[in-house]
Amino acid sequence: MKLIVTIVDDQDVEKVMAALTNQHIGVTRVSSTGGLLSTGNSTLLIGVDETQVPAVMKVISELAALRQAVASYAYTGSMPLASLIEVQVGGFMSFVLDIDHFEQV
Repeated sequence: MKLIVTIVDDQDVEKVMAALTNQHIGVTRVSSTGGLLSTGNSTLLIGVDETQVPAVMKVISELAALRQAVASYAYTGSMPLASLIEVQVGGFMSFVLDIDHFEQV
Protein backbone atom coordinates (compact mmCIF):
# COMPACT_ATOMS: atom_id res chain seq x y z
CA MET A 1 0.00 0.00 0.00
CA LYS A 2 1.09 3.57 -0.73
CA LEU A 3 0.18 6.96 0.67
CA ILE A 4 0.30 9.81 -1.84
CA VAL A 5 0.64 13.20 -0.18
CA THR A 6 0.14 15.90 -2.78
CA ILE A 7 -0.10 19.68 -2.43
CA VAL A 8 -2.42 21.25 -4.99
CA ASP A 9 -3.50 24.85 -5.66
CA ASP A 10 -7.03 25.55 -4.36
CA GLN A 11 -8.13 26.47 -7.89
CA ASP A 12 -7.44 22.87 -8.97
CA VAL A 13 -8.27 20.83 -5.89
CA GLU A 14 -12.00 20.33 -6.55
CA LYS A 15 -11.32 19.02 -10.08
CA VAL A 16 -8.65 16.61 -8.80
CA MET A 17 -10.84 15.35 -5.94
CA ALA A 18 -13.87 14.87 -8.22
CA ALA A 19 -11.84 12.92 -10.79
CA LEU A 20 -10.32 10.65 -8.14
CA THR A 21 -13.67 10.11 -6.43
CA ASN A 22 -15.22 9.18 -9.79
CA GLN A 23 -12.57 6.45 -10.02
CA HIS A 24 -13.58 5.24 -6.51
CA ILE A 25 -10.34 6.48 -4.96
CA GLY A 26 -10.73 7.96 -1.49
CA VAL A 27 -9.20 11.36 -0.80
CA THR A 28 -8.78 13.36 2.41
CA ARG A 29 -8.29 17.14 2.03
CA VAL A 30 -6.35 19.32 4.47
CA SER A 31 -6.32 23.09 3.85
CA SER A 32 -2.94 24.84 3.87
CA THR A 33 -1.28 28.03 2.59
CA GLY A 34 2.08 28.95 1.16
CA GLY A 35 3.94 29.87 -1.97
CA LEU A 36 5.06 33.13 -3.53
CA LEU A 37 1.65 34.81 -3.52
CA SER A 38 0.43 33.05 -0.35
CA THR A 39 -2.45 31.59 -2.29
CA GLY A 40 -4.50 28.79 -0.84
CA ASN A 41 -3.33 25.24 -1.21
CA SER A 42 -4.77 21.94 -0.16
CA THR A 43 -2.86 18.87 0.89
CA LEU A 44 -4.49 15.69 -0.35
CA LEU A 45 -3.92 12.37 1.42
CA ILE A 46 -4.59 9.45 -0.93
CA GLY A 47 -4.16 5.84 0.17
CA VAL A 48 -4.00 3.39 -2.73
CA ASP A 49 -2.63 0.05 -3.78
CA GLU A 50 0.79 0.27 -5.40
CA THR A 51 -0.70 -0.60 -8.81
CA GLN A 52 -2.96 2.49 -8.68
CA VAL A 53 -0.16 5.03 -8.15
CA PRO A 54 0.49 5.73 -11.87
CA ALA A 55 -3.22 6.34 -12.56
CA VAL A 56 -3.56 8.69 -9.57
CA MET A 57 -0.44 10.62 -10.56
CA LYS A 58 -1.74 10.94 -14.11
CA VAL A 59 -5.02 12.49 -12.88
CA ILE A 60 -3.15 14.94 -10.65
CA SER A 61 -0.67 15.96 -13.35
CA GLU A 62 -3.43 16.51 -15.93
CA LEU A 63 -5.70 18.57 -13.67
CA ALA A 64 -3.17 20.54 -11.60
CA ALA A 65 -0.82 21.80 -14.30
CA LEU A 66 1.20 25.02 -14.11
CA ARG A 67 -0.39 28.04 -15.77
CA GLN A 68 0.36 31.73 -16.23
CA ALA A 69 -1.39 34.40 -14.13
CA VAL A 70 -1.01 38.14 -13.63
CA ALA A 71 -0.19 39.43 -10.15
CA SER A 72 0.26 42.97 -8.89
CA TYR A 73 2.98 44.22 -6.58
CA ALA A 74 4.04 47.58 -5.21
CA TYR A 75 7.61 48.82 -5.41
CA THR A 76 8.63 50.01 -1.95
CA GLY A 77 11.73 51.93 -2.93
CA SER A 78 12.02 55.71 -3.18
CA MET A 79 9.24 55.86 -5.78
CA PRO A 80 6.21 53.68 -5.03
CA LEU A 81 4.70 52.19 -8.15
CA ALA A 82 2.07 49.59 -8.73
CA SER A 83 2.97 47.11 -11.40
CA LEU A 84 1.69 43.89 -12.91
CA ILE A 85 3.88 40.86 -13.43
CA GLU A 86 3.21 37.51 -15.02
CA VAL A 87 3.84 34.52 -12.73
CA GLN A 88 3.34 30.78 -12.87
CA VAL A 89 0.67 29.41 -10.56
CA GLY A 90 -0.83 26.01 -9.99
CA GLY A 91 1.16 22.86 -10.31
CA PHE A 92 1.58 20.32 -7.56
CA MET A 93 4.10 18.60 -5.34
CA SER A 94 3.66 14.91 -4.51
CA PHE A 95 5.29 12.44 -2.18
CA VAL A 96 4.63 8.70 -2.50
CA LEU A 97 5.24 6.90 0.78
CA ASP A 98 5.31 3.20 1.68
CA ILE A 99 2.73 2.17 4.25
CA ASP A 100 3.74 -0.68 6.57
CA HIS A 101 0.40 -0.97 8.31
CA PHE A 102 -3.14 0.19 7.55
CA GLU A 103 -6.20 -0.24 9.70
CA GLN A 104 -9.74 0.94 9.04
CA VAL A 105 -12.48 0.72 11.66
